[in-house]
Amino acid sequence: MSNFPAWFNRAYKRWSRSQAGEEDFIAFCDLLGYPPSKVLGWLHGEFLPEGPEILSIAGTLGIDVYKVLDLPKPEPELLKLYYRFSHLRGQDRSKLVLAIFEVERLLIEDNISSSSPEATEIIKNVFEKFGLNK
Repeated sequence: MSNFPAWFNRAYKRWSRSQAGEEDFIAFCDLLGYPPSKVLGWLHGEFLPEGPEILSIAGTLGIDVYKVLDLPKPEPELLKLYYRFSHLRGQDRSKLVLAIFEVERLLIEDNISSSSPEATEIIKNVFEKFGLNK
């Protein structure tokens, strides 16, 4: 069994104590960008965060979440990109960052020009994969 719920509860309490005034649970959920039902599920150990959710937690509470979930640390460039999109929240932010990071990796790996038709197709496919084709 993962010790994520215990870690997440401690991280939430640390965050709460660090806030001026009376920051509440809803403010914490807003900061992470996820609904209270999902955050409560993580706190109570009903389910574990996945994919973009983990990046949101790491961007807010630190990359220790990857170790707690027994996952490899993210690339430093991924977190830098995450912080550049601070005007977005939660899942939208994480999905966009993961999609951009994957597109960049694929273009570099295959030595594809970003202005080529092949790059356009890669971008389209990756954005669809992350649900960003709306």
